[in-house]
Amino acid sequence: MHSFKKHVLVCTNEKPLHCAQKGGLEILSAFRDEVQKRNLGAEIYVSKTGCTSQHHCGPTVIIYPDGVWYREVKAQDVPEIIESHLLGGKIVERLHNKEIGLKK
Repeated sequence: MHSFKKHVLVCTNEKPLHCAQKGGLEILSAFRDEVQKRNLGAEIYVSKTGCTSQHHCGPTVIIYPDGVWYREVKAQDVPEIIESHLLGGKIVERLHNKEIGLKK
């Protein structure tokens, strides 16, 4: 069994006014492409998820094991999230949804 350092979950719920309609599928593709381009596939796993009940502020991206939730993410934000958070350990504050996440 393979263990990853980080798991990126991208909401791709396809109901009207939910994350897929707001760009979730493009974000999923952008994460997968960027992880592959940087040869990070052994460390970072990217998958889609169903509704996270945050569609009012979607598209939503969740980073585990950190328990950090991002809101209103756009495909062009993906390289910054990878560089800053996934590789550098620093949350991208302008996208951070502080209203939800894991309790520390």
